[in-house]
Amino acid sequence: MKKNIANLITLMSLFIGVISIIKSFNLQFELSAYLIFTCFLLDGIDGSIARFLKTSTDFGKQLDSFSDLVCFGLAPGLLIYNFMYIEFNSTSSYIALLIPVCSALRLSKYNTDTNQTTSFSGLTTPANAVFFGAIPLISIYEKNTFITQTLLQPSTISILLIIMSILLISKFNTFNLRIDIIALNQRKMYFIFLSIMILSIFNFTGLLIIIFLYILFSIFKIII
Repeated sequence: MKKNIANLITLMSLFIGVISIIKSFNLQFELSAYLIFTCFLLDGIDGSIARFLKTSTDFGKQLDSFSDLVCFGLAPGLLIYNFMYIEFNSTSSYIALLIPVCSALRLSKYNTDTNQTTSFSGLTTPANAVFFGAIPLISIYEKNTFITQTLLQPSTISILLIIMSILLISKFNTFNLRIDIIALNQRKMYFIFLSIMILSIFNFTGLLIIIFLYILFSIFKIII
């Protein structure tokens, strides 16, 4: 039983990811986004448990990648597609399908690259999913009209979709925020503290700021 605990958590995440997709087609964008965030938390837990219990297997890694494709590729991609189609009635909503396509390429590269342990190549799919999962929540909770009028436009979201999709399959290194690694790196601890402060001030808009900082700190090697 012990060797299957991490896999059960991965399957739970996969199940929640599928529910997120269903909810986005039911136009329950807020719930769909929260379910993606839940998958994000579970994704960090399953790997940590597998390493703690020393039950990591090739099967588990493959299962985790399939789960990631659903939770961080299909779910956010279809969420943004439905959100843009309903909110803007725009054909640019199809650009959101770049998320699952580029996520599949990103995960395939990860599965065949043995060097991505302490750092990753390209933007990670969970970070990208959190970024786009935040957009429907910003439309609900953000009170700053400048932010909403600037961000919540089909042209703005389309540009972000293209940029973030390119970053998914780019070769720049992004730092790993795995729990056991964070504890050994003071700069990563500072980044977590900064992220908490940003969230407390900017709420869901803060998630976009955090992901932007994550990308910038990785590109300029401020944190490695």
